[in-house]
Amino acid sequence: MSSSSEIEEPHGTTVCEFFQNVFLSISKPPESLDDLCDGVAMFEALSEISMDHFDPSSFGRDFGPNWALKASNLKKLVRNLEDFYHDELSKDADFDSLSSRANEIAKGEDMDGLLEIVELVMVAATLCDDRSIFVPRIQQMSPEAMAEMQDILQETMSTVTDFVEGGSHGEDDADSIMFEEGEEDKNISGEVLFPSHGDEELQKERDQLRQALQDANREIGHLKSQAAIESEENQKDKEKLRLLNQDLHDRLRKREDELSQAEQTISTNGRALDEATNEVHDLKEKSSSLADELDVEKSKVLNLSKKAAMVEVYRKKLDAIETSDSSGSTEQAENYIEQIMKLESANQKIPKLERDLDEAQTKAKKLEARIQEQIDHLATKESEISKFKSDALNAVKSKK
Repeated sequence: MSSSSEIEEPHGTTVCEFFQNVFLSISKPPESLDDLCDGVAMFEALSEISMDHFDPSSFGRDFGPNWALKASNLKKLVRNLEDFYHDELSKDADFDSLSSRANEIAKGEDMDGLLEIVELVMVAATLCDDRSIFVPRIQQMSPEAMAEMQDILQETMSTVTDFVEGGSHGEDDADSIMFEEGEEDKNISGEVLFPSHGDEELQKERDQLRQALQDANREIGHLKSQAAIESEENQKDKEKLRLLNQDLHDRLRKREDELSQAEQTISTNGRALDEATNEVHDLKEKSSSLADELDVEKSKVLNLSKKAAMVEVYRKKLDAIETSDSSGSTEQAENYIEQIMKLESANQKIPKLERDLDEAQTKAKKLEARIQEQIDHLATKESEISKFKSDALNAVKSKK
């Protein structure tokens, strides 16, 4: 196997000139043998020979450094070329060997195999039904290229065999196809693609067609690029819409969770408010009861104070009786003593009543403080409930 650097320069130049001058539909004429390794130029050239066997729309392009795809293209090219040789030319060659070497050819490591395919393309151009079109184009190549083309065709025709077993086909001589000037070949060489034009007009027409093809290819490339850009922009827009939709769903779900939590909090605070209201009501009732008890104790203390004052009066009277004339009635003295004893007994209860009064007053103060605390707590709860109701209303509006 040989690389492109190992192929003689005139040989590579002749091959490139062959594709550049003979075929008009090649989108990118090869400038070196490496440009043929993907099979695109050869397939486009063969499509001019037989569109039925070589449909350019079914062929891949623009593979970059991917040698595997190039090899797939080359295998398809060899397979279609074999069908063309069998169906149209009734000829055969070692196509299986070429197909097995497609990977190395695609990598640029087997230029001999690439040249064998190119040589079969050259033979196809000189043997096909439209050879009266392609042979004159070949004859317009440079003298050096013409000489090498003769050698190539002579060597290749020696390897091409008849396909139909027992047929009368013999081996064609490359000289008789291209360069002998018998009567038939004179007619062939005299035929041109556009018979009404001379050689100069033919060359001009060819250049115009090639320029038009290049313009069409550039326009196609531009349209493909624009379509790719639009596709990328559409993809970006779709991604933005997807992200926006996802964000809206997330925000809505978050609002629903907040609304549910707010409803639960409102329910909890409502129960707490009811409990606090009931507790305040109970405390108010207790405060009222203690106030009544306090009034009763105050009344008792007042009565005891009055009795204590009376005891003091009776005591003074008793002292006066004792110092006065002893002729007074003993019975009256006993009555005074009895009253004094009752008053002293009642007077002994005063400290306990005072303690009870102090305790009642302390309880009343504590109850008043608790009532005030519950009232403040109730106000706080009402404020929180109002805030939660407002948040819930805002969440409902946001959900709509």
